Amino acid sequence: MLDGADTGECMEPTDFDLLLPFCKAVIPYTACLPRYQSLWYNHSALSKDRFVEQMFTKLVSQRKIYETSSAMADDDTDEWGGTKAITPRFTDNPDCENAFRNYFCWLNFPRCDTEGRSLLLCRSVCENFMTACQYSSDLWRCGDPKYVNAREAEISSTWVNQKLVYYRAPFPGSPFKDNAADPDTDKPLVVCTPSLENIASTSCSFSRVGLASLAVVLWFV
Repeated sequence: MLDGADTGECMEPTDFDLLLPFCKAVIPYTACLPRYQSLWYNHSALSKDRFVEQMFTKLVSQRKIYETSSAMADDDTDEWGGTKAITPRFTDNPDCENAFRNYFCWLNFPRCDTEGRSLLLCRSVCENFMTACQYSSDLWRCGDPKYVNAREAEISSTWVNQKLVYYRAPFPGSPFKDNAADPDTDKPLVVCTPSLENIASTSCSFSRVGLASLAVVLWFV
C-alpha cells in the first residue's frame, strides 16, 4: 500500500554505505527507505538502490548511443523516427548526468520530516534537471498539476472517434513543492526533498512520490 501507508522507515545517512551504495553520495539527509516485509522480502533499500543504478546506467547509455549515432545524424531523424535531428543532452554534459542521477535518487529515497512522513520533491530538483539537460521552455514539466506540469494548457489538433486526443501525462515526481526559507535566518526549511537541514526520525509513511514508478523516459526529443 502507498499513499500514507506505513511501509517505510526513516534511517540516518550513517547507514547508507551498505544500504545505498549508489545514491548515498547525494542523500545527506534522513531518508525514507523500504521497511522489511515478509511478503516482499526482496524489496529492500539495497535492492531498490541497485535497481535505480541499473536503470540510470541503462537510460543514460542508451541516450548517448542515440545522440552519437551517425546513422541518425545522416538521416536527420530522432530516436522516435521523427523527422528532426536528436538533441544532444547527455553527451559530454556531466551536469545533465548528475542532475538526472539526483532526480532518480531523491525521487526514490525521499526525505523524512519530523513526523516520519516522506516529503514531495522540491520543484528546484525538476528545474535543475531541465536546465542542466538544456530543455527548451516548452518542454519543462515542473509546473503545477493544472496543466499537467507544463506552463500552459496543451492544445490538441488530433481527433480520434470524434474526440480530441491529449498526450501529456504527469511528470515523474510530481506534484512538486516550492522550497521555503526561514525569514529570520534565511536557512532552508525542511518542506520538500532534498531540503538541506537534516532532521532525524524513526519511522515513515511513503507518499505516492516516494514509490512512484521510475520513468522509462525522463527526457524529450
